[in-house]
Amino acid sequence: MKTRIAASLLAAGALASAGTALAAPPQVREVGVGVALGEPIGGSAKLWFDGPWAADLGAGLSDGNAALWADALYHDWTLLPQPSNGKLAAYAGGGPQLRMGDDARFGIRTVVGVSYRPTGHDLELYAEAGPMFRMTQGGKVDGVGGVGLRLMLGGVSKKSR
Repeated sequence: MKTRIAASLLAAGALASAGTALAAPPQVREVGVGVALGEPIGGSAKLWFDGPWAADLGAGLSDGNAALWADALYHDWTLLPQPSNGKLAAYAGGGPQLRMGDDARFGIRTVVGVSYRPTGHDLELYAEAGPMFRMTQGGKVDGVGGVGLRLMLGGVSKKSR
């Protein structure tokens, strides 16, 4: 029971955060596509909006089953010491994850991570981890996370990062 209440509160917080981020029509500044290696493993796309907000969308495999996820992410480019080459951000966020197949489940995933953007290259390297609170199958908690690489597409200004 406590797990369901915690998961419900976390889901409400994630939805409220996403609602705040999307209160005004978002302007996509940049799009990145790449791979996510971990749990789940698959393809990932990141849509950068105005300010520190982004959406991470993915499709892949989790425990041999198809998986889809979508996270609203908040980035802070001032929290971590900056390297001499590039920019480093800490980020946090969450959203729904659906696993389909023999072990179908639905849950709310939350992640914290770091994102590195090397100077002079249209790349993003990232690492993230967090729990996924199942809303099905007895309310268990699974781990999510991994590392990834995205190629950033488009000629969008990167002044705010």
